[in-house]
Amino acid sequence: MKFSLSAVVTLLLVTITSHAQQEYFEYGFKGGLNLSNISGDEVSNYETRTSMNIGGYGLYKILPKLGIQAELLYSEQGFSERFDSEEVDIDEIKSLTRMQYINLPVLVSYNLIEQLWIEGGVQVGYLVNAEEEEETRFIDGSGQLISGTETIDQTSRYESLELGLLGGLRYKLSQNFMIQARYEKSVNDIDKELAGDQFNEVWSFSVGFLF
Repeated sequence: MKFSLSAVVTLLLVTITSHAQQEYFEYGFKGGLNLSNISGDEVSNYETRTSMNIGGYGLYKILPKLGIQAELLYSEQGFSERFDSEEVDIDEIKSLTRMQYINLPVLVSYNLIEQLWIEGGVQVGYLVNAEEEEETRFIDGSGQLISGTETIDQTSRYESLELGLLGGLRYKLSQNFMIQARYEKSVNDIDKELAGDQFNEVWSFSVGFLF
């Protein structure tokens, strides 16, 4: 009898816990596209770089329509640049700066209507690596156009830690899938070399799988 009662209580607790997890907590992984650039002083000729993001997230619902969301993401960012050289024999210089971040966003998520959620919060990012790939087109002695590429480590040029603000929308397509659009901008100056202030800007578009 005691064994039967214990089994019933255990089954009841498991059922309640499972229901609570489904009702108040969801987690999963996501990945998608980044459109990144740097804004601020001395960066008028920078162009947007297309790259990727991937990671996991969890959402705890404080109320049926209000939750706290945390994520851990690998994010590729950066920018491209194209300019003419003042040197007579150089036709054009193009560069692509690749920046790799590990980001930890923490957001408040609110259910606007049906499956549409609005989210906003803060993000701490750690710069793992930054490198610049520079392509120079020049004219040799015979008048031929030659292209040369050089890769330069730029990790020490940029701040290792970034603090940003972000916001966006998330829509649940079904019980197991969602889509997300988000904008993030850093609030601290990330470039140690350029005068003035420079900030990361990233538009991200992701698809996620929920457990």
